[in-house]
Amino acid sequence: MLSLAKAAKDYYLRKLGEVSPGEDYYLRGGTAAGRWCGNGAAELGLEGAVSVEGLVRLFDGQHPATGERLGRSLRRDGVAAWDVTFSADKSVSLLWALGDDETRRQVVAAFEAATTSALGYFESVASATRGATKTAVLDDNGDQVVNENGTPRFRVETWPIDTSGYVAASFTEFTSRADDPQLHTHVVVANKAKGEDGVWRTIDGRLLYRYQLAAGYLHEAVLRHELTERFGVRWQPVHSGMADVEGFTRPQIEAFSRRRHQLETWREEQGLPDTPAARQVAVLATRSPKQDRPLADLQVEWKQRAVEVGITPDRLTQVMGRSREVAPVDPTKLFEMLASPEGLTERVSTFERAEVIKEIAGALPEGGSCNQIEKLSEAFLETRDVVALLPTPSTEYVEEPEGPGDAAVDRAVELAGDELGRRLMRRRDGSLFPGGRHERRYSTSELLATEQRIIDEALAGIGAGRWTAPDRLIEARLRRHRHLTDGQREMVRRFATSGNTVDVGIGPAGSGKTAVMAVIGQLAALTGTPIVGTALAGRTAAGLQQATGIPSVTLTRLIGESQHGGGAPDGAIVVVDEAGMVGTRHLANVADLVERASGKLILIGDDRQLPEIYAGGLFRALATRLPSVELTNNIRQQHEWERSALAQLRNGPAGEAIEEYRQRGRINIGQNRDDTIARAVADWYRHVTAAGDLTSGLLIAHNNATVADLNQHARSLLAAANRLDGPALETGERVFQAGDRVLCRQNQSRLGVLNGDLATITGVDQETRSLTVCLDRDPEPRDVPVWYLEQGHVDYGYAMTGHKAQGVTTGRAFVVVDGNTDREWAYVAMSRGRQDNTLYLANPEPADEQCTHLTHQDSHDSLEGLTAALLRSSAQIAAIDQTGGTPGAHDVDPLGPPPPSSDVAARVAWEIAKRQTERDEAQHRAPGLDLAAGR
Repeated sequence: MLSLAKAAKDYYLRKLGEVSPGEDYYLRGGTAAGRWCGNGAAELGLEGAVSVEGLVRLFDGQHPATGERLGRSLRRDGVAAWDVTFSADKSVSLLWALGDDETRRQVVAAFEAATTSALGYFESVASATRGATKTAVLDDNGDQVVNENGTPRFRVETWPIDTSGYVAASFTEFTSRADDPQLHTHVVVANKAKGEDGVWRTIDGRLLYRYQLAAGYLHEAVLRHELTERFGVRWQPVHSGMADVEGFTRPQIEAFSRRRHQLETWREEQGLPDTPAARQVAVLATRSPKQDRPLADLQVEWKQRAVEVGITPDRLTQVMGRSREVAPVDPTKLFEMLASPEGLTERVSTFERAEVIKEIAGALPEGGSCNQIEKLSEAFLETRDVVALLPTPSTEYVEEPEGPGDAAVDRAVELAGDELGRRLMRRRDGSLFPGGRHERRYSTSELLATEQRIIDEALAGIGAGRWTAPDRLIEARLRRHRHLTDGQREMVRRFATSGNTVDVGIGPAGSGKTAVMAVIGQLAALTGTPIVGTALAGRTAAGLQQATGIPSVTLTRLIGESQHGGGAPDGAIVVVDEAGMVGTRHLANVADLVERASGKLILIGDDRQLPEIYAGGLFRALATRLPSVELTNNIRQQHEWERSALAQLRNGPAGEAIEEYRQRGRINIGQNRDDTIARAVADWYRHVTAAGDLTSGLLIAHNNATVADLNQHARSLLAAANRLDGPALETGERVFQAGDRVLCRQNQSRLGVLNGDLATITGVDQETRSLTVCLDRDPEPRDVPVWYLEQGHVDYGYAMTGHKAQGVTTGRAFVVVDGNTDREWAYVAMSRGRQDNTLYLANPEPADEQCTHLTHQDSHDSLEGLTAALLRSSAQIAAIDQTGGTPGAHDVDPLGPPPPSSDVAARVAWEIAKRQTERDEAQHRAPGLDLAAGR
């Protein structure tokens, strides 16, 4: 597989005399063993062995042979090089370690062939650089805009430029730090590349991460192919692109994974949980320099250990003595799988060529050659099941808050993020800025046809005479709900009088969408109209029912019961809560259900909160095309400044929101992850102690590992203060007592609990090993039996992830964030608390990678990193909205009438051609600088 790490100049480059041979991975022993590679290196005339001087120059942004400066000097905190590491899985390393000389030679040759192929692919797609221009930001009067500190504001515009390729050096190693067999190659790629315009610039590092998985899967597939043909080995099932050699058992493989055992032993001795964070602590605490023991000595030890676990020479011969024939690929079955709803568009609406290569490489049991995989990818993209969309816009801009200067330009470009990459920049004459890369995206005709069908039906259903309520009844109800805002009243009127087949209601967190639906539920009852609510999560559906009185079930149950029970009642109203999280195909199933009943579908949600788990974007697509209603007033947060900051966080720019939170003392930066967690829990504990109510505060984190650490720390404080009463019940790694806050993690209707339910333990029965709990949403006690506990369905509930927290409202929220945060997640987490919400920011820590010996994180300001992270958006966009047309353009038929909907491929092709024509016309009309961005 392929791992990726940064090598920072100021961390690794010392004067040559200061390099410690025992510690420096590449310069160990005073000489560098490696070979030059990459097309950029070849163009510079570099070949053969790498010298110490040449390697140091490479890190310093110089020509390795002459010392000539390659472009501008790197920033002191910049990335000097990238460490691209290709690793064989442990079973392949065992073939090399335990085989004879010829076997070892063949394994290394196969590994090098795979590495060469994967690196060649990686270089072809991830070696571009970026050009940039910087212009002053002017106001309406033509005067330059300045920042609060008086410095002028500039706009940086960037575009991609192809390069001659990598200037790189490769180093092949054979052992791990624990002296186990571990075949891997480090490719140190200089962060300098020569553009087509002859200028040396830094590599666009985002491309490396963007294509990392595809290159890694390709490496594994080629390696399987090479070893199958050379040795006749067979393979166990492929998981995440990797497969073990058939014939090796898991205990045998783990016997040669002493580094992993060392980490687990240290973690257990320290009493740390098995979480990524704890494993990272173990990595750092137990790391030691590699010993460089002679391979001859290690091989004797390896073979002795192999015999002890049952890997004898005869067994090794059997492993390698099977068929050398690679099973032929059936393109038809493979392509059907890729184009199916469970294929490439299962979780995203569009994909790139890299995703196709990744999936094909992972679908070949015996692997394949690089050429074969790329040809299969090309063939798949040309099938009728695949629709080519417009290229991804590649030019971007970002307003840079500092004064002029090359370093400031570089920093602004670095922080631009992938979100800005969606914007297409044009000159004032309408022409595109020059750029070498416009990555085309694709979708499937099945998904596009589904999107188009639902959109067409919704548009045709405008004013279709579906359910309405008399005006006098509406106004009488509204008089009974004087607390509603003007926006909420308007939403009630629109839903109850439109007669539309589909109505869409959008509102930010805390805007009172549920209160609107309570009135709609009452109007439905008064008019004798059946109404049902639904949501993805059982807890959300239960909350909708409790707050509105509308009978509500999960989407899965609604669709399943309708299919088996004949459908929804005639004329029924179906309300989908949190519709922005519902995938396109689920939403289409509900729309079909409503249409068959000639009913009305009401979609309530926010396309700026957490996005769909499965391929989505349909909710947003409908909202932009239908006469939707949007609430704007946040009625949850008590403070006006916080409502304003949340609006900025939701809509942008995020920097202003972060600054507001900072000035209000709502951002707390820890020295490291542990310190950040300790601060968050300490503040939480002070609040809930003062309030005398554990439900008045909630800890929120981005990932399960941090949630687990927050929960453990919080409970430790409560236990130490004797806030937990009575007998204790130990189950798994948890100890529960009366007073504990818990989270249910599995729907169980007969127990009356739902996934995501928060509760307080009111009793512990040690004899039956059961709990009595009181749910936050319902005061009636529930008994939680031993089997539910032992299956791990109950966890502590002091902290939860942002996804679990969506829909939860508390007094104060304590939110721990890291570099993985995006705009939607941060917005949801920071809108949970009515009284206030505080961010706890952890400084970045090294990645948990066994072979990234050059890993070094940037030392940029934590707030700067957070602001950059909040530029990223995880919102899904419907495939049909990535064809280049504008919402609502379906009403124009420049290509004549559309083909019948029964001919899916022809209908989709017509739609794509029509939107391309509209886009071309818009380009010729657009004066000045056009930012072709999505909604």
